Amino acid sequence: MLDHFWEITETNTFKIILCLFISGLIFYGVGQIRCMDSMFRRSAERGTVAVSLPSGASGSSQARGSMAASGWSPSAGPGGSLNSFDYGAIRGPHSWIVPANNQSPINIDQRRMANIYFETPLEWTNLEIMPAGIRLENNGHTLVLRASYPRCVPSIGGWDLLGRFELREITFRWSWSSNMGSEHTVDNRHYPLEMQCLHTLPQASGIISSQNVLMISYMFEVGQDNPYMDVLIQHLVAIKRAGRSVEVSPFPISYLVTPFYTEFFSYQGSLTQPPCHRGVEWLINPRPLAISERQLNAFRQLRSFQGAHIGFNARPVQPLEDRTVFYNLYRVQQ
Repeated sequence: MLDHFWEITETNTFKIILCLFISGLIFYGVGQIRCMDSMFRRSAERGTVAVSLPSGASGSSQARGSMAASGWSPSAGPGGSLNSFDYGAIRGPHSWIVPANNQSPINIDQRRMANIYFETPLEWTNLEIMPAGIRLENNGHTLVLRASYPRCVPSIGGWDLLGRFELREITFRWSWSSNMGSEHTVDNRHYPLEMQCLHTLPQASGIISSQNVLMISYMFEVGQDNPYMDVLIQHLVAIKRAGRSVEVSPFPISYLVTPFYTEFFSYQGSLTQPPCHRGVEWLINPRPLAISERQLNAFRQLRSFQGAHIGFNARPVQPLEDRTVFYNLYRVQQ
């Protein structure tokens, strides 16, 4: 009987069956690994957005000074889910459930602006302070920059602000085309890149709406290489895949955030990602900064959780309705 068994094992039919059996085991194992990987990805996506705002009075000084954002952050979706929206045909801006009015972004029509003069200049502080650390993250929708400060967090006051607002995070908007990209438009013109800097009052801990939020926006237009942008761009290759982050060598945030004191746009709007809470004060620098096509292309290499290049991440312009856009001019007191 044993001799008969060995004769069977030597037949081609047995060898074929054995190969098919082993192949089936291999495919089953690969399938299980992919399933586990998918589960871990979904868990990571859910876990990357639950970051609380600094308390201002409690917790470590490192936590108090961090550029962190709460669940309604522009880098998160409703309920803290980054996969609850996108910019495509199915879950794009047309499908978002958001408030009906006072939404951002808008088109800034310079012929219809109202000039307004102010006597207390904008006060920018701590932009030159070196942070303890800086983290860049690809959250599947945009690039997010957060930094930590043991003390002396960059902030802005003055003008007609009711307090001093501290910088929390910086996000970016771009497109596959240099004729598009920015969320806000000026005289119906898009810029290829818009940088949005989210600020809140220090005591705004655990808030769930956009009250006490100040957004400062900078437009970029194509020109020569901007050496200050390279402090970011050189690290983007490490976070091409969605959900990845990287700690980078600290640099003063003034490399990116350029102070301005007069001749800027302002209006009342909202966050530009779900849940698009209203009550955000927007200040927009009308003087574009420079960026090269090479540097823009580095942003375009970042990928979404679906694996596609992030080729467009801007919400369309929203109706201005009865709101007023102001052109703010500093008037020196006599």
